[in-house]
Amino acid sequence: MSYRDIENKYLNAGIQGHYKLANANEVLNILGYDIKNIEGFDKLSAEDQLLAEILICKYINGYGLEAREKLSPPKKIIRGSCNFIVTFQDHNYSYLFDNGSVG
Repeated sequence: MSYRDIENKYLNAGIQGHYKLANANEVLNILGYDIKNIEGFDKLSAEDQLLAEILICKYINGYGLEAREKLSPPKKIIRGSCNFIVTFQDHNYSYLFDNGSVG
């Protein structure tokens, strides 16, 4: 898929200019996976679900459009004391801290 094809996916979804994903619905429409179906997501409080959704979007947005197409989908999420531990399909994991940083 060319960069222009990827860019058109964002434009067709109404995400213009910045191409930043803002919520689970946009991730589902653009990348094809549902953040809310990540193992462990349903065990989070409503407040933590919203925060996790925002942090995962920020994590994805840290990559360029072409790289986002190749990112493995999140597989599991666990709430830590000041972070979320997100495991991805390729068995890598990242710490997504409540302040929006990635470790």
